[in-house]
Amino acid sequence: MVLFGLIILFVALVALQRLVYSRFWSRHLTVDLIFSAKTGAEGGSIKLTEVITSRKALPLPWLTVKFQVSRHLVFSDKLHATITDDYYREDLFSLGMYQRISRTLPVIMKKRGYYTIKSIDLVSSDLLLTRKLVDHARSHSVLTVCPRLIPREDFAVPYSQIMGEILARTALLPDPFEFRGIREYQGFDTLRSINWLATARSGSLKVNVHEYTASRDVIVLLNVEPDGAFFEEELLEEGIRIAATLCDSLIHEGVSCGLISNARDIITGETIDIATGQSGQHIQQIQEQLGRLDLTRKPEPFAPMLMQRGFSSYRDPVLLMVSINCSDDICRSWSDCLSRVHAGLWILPRYADRHDRLPDTEHPTLCWEVKRRAR
Repeated sequence: MVLFGLIILFVALVALQRLVYSRFWSRHLTVDLIFSAKTGAEGGSIKLTEVITSRKALPLPWLTVKFQVSRHLVFSDKLHATITDDYYREDLFSLGMYQRISRTLPVIMKKRGYYTIKSIDLVSSDLLLTRKLVDHARSHSVLTVCPRLIPREDFAVPYSQIMGEILARTALLPDPFEFRGIREYQGFDTLRSINWLATARSGSLKVNVHEYTASRDVIVLLNVEPDGAFFEEELLEEGIRIAATLCDSLIHEGVSCGLISNARDIITGETIDIATGQSGQHIQQIQEQLGRLDLTRKPEPFAPMLMQRGFSSYRDPVLLMVSINCSDDICRSWSDCLSRVHAGLWILPRYADRHDRLPDTEHPTLCWEVKRRAR
């Protein structure tokens, strides 16, 4: 009789704890996945922190947190992970009463883009592991990966050509009485501009940066239409990096710079039109906007966009067009555009083994050689 009573008591306790856990296991349980910064640079690293908080007296013997992110965010710790079109990860925790646990995961940002935590699943059980419990959570943490800037040694010669052919000396004559700051020495700088005192202090060459007696607006035009039927993503991405590096370099030189593109913003779906500016915040705005470009959406046709665009509101504008598309329509629109604007340069990203594709234009063109990625 006693044994029978104990069996009934045991069954009742099992049923009771199952009921309690079924109703209350996820109550006052929060899971947050937080990026250490809102923005980062392509090729750089960032941290993702998992924060699990239980504000109740009910312990969880085990809790599995499953989440899904883009495979272009690479975790150095690949344990309990599956990589297909996305990255799926499972982490196991054990939570006591009123406990908070955090775990930080280093992440490498392999590709430019706008990233979210796509899904978070929580899996647990009761104390006796008799019932599987499942719930879902949401994360509002987002990460914008800005395009990688092209290294100075790779960019010095093309940038010198741009400065020499497009930004005329009469329009960008430095004013020796208007000092703006100090920056790193670059290949196109003169010896007269070197600040020897700052060089001695830092151990690397530094040059003085002056304001300009006259200024021009530079507008970077980024076309993301593919050249023909083939979608060359790496060429388009290199074009975005060129646009980012141009804007960054010009603004650091004190040149007022803006950005126009037919690419779509991944959040708004709108094309890009950033007015000219030359502040640090302006650089950040351009970089973040380029990070949010969505190449999977169909861009606005670029040739009509050039034809309809007016540049009369800019100060003696200079146009720098980055486009892998060399269609006749774009060539005609570019020529018509430069008939209204006195200065412009077409920058053509192309593979080093493809010398046959050139725009049919009499205006200056700079071919930017791109190395094919190893498969």
